[in-house]
Amino acid sequence: RAAGRTVVAAAGNAASCRTFWPAAFPGVVAVGALGCSGPAWFTNHGPWVDACAPGVDVVSTFFIDAPGAATTGWASWSGTSFAAPKVAAAIAAEMCRTGSTAAAAEAAVLRSPGLFRLPDLGVVVNLD
Repeated sequence: RAAGRTVVAAAGNAASCRTFWPAAFPGVVAVGALGCSGPAWFTNHGPWVDACAPGVDVVSTFFIDAPGAATTGWASWSGTSFAAPKVAAAIAAEMCRTGSTAAAAEAAVLRSPGLFRLPDLGVVVNLD
């Protein structure tokens, strides 16, 4: 955390408990991925992971800039890098809703009592 900012990073897709950088740095919110029925098969995990969010079959934009042609559209993706923006968005939404600082919003999203937690994946975050 630097100068009132919150840094959120993907925990990695190696199905490993080994630390993954930059997510494992102190002060960085490390995010794992969830599938429909629990942890995604590929997500990294461990006590260094702070939160998890849906990260399997996420529909997002698709762009290829091939020589002479550009293709755009939609595609289905999986990975912790698709879960991390959902946690960042939850923190940003808390800041907007309450007018709080990044640190206070991060604490509300990740550390409030009663939040559902998964072992080695942290707090479950899901935006509806």
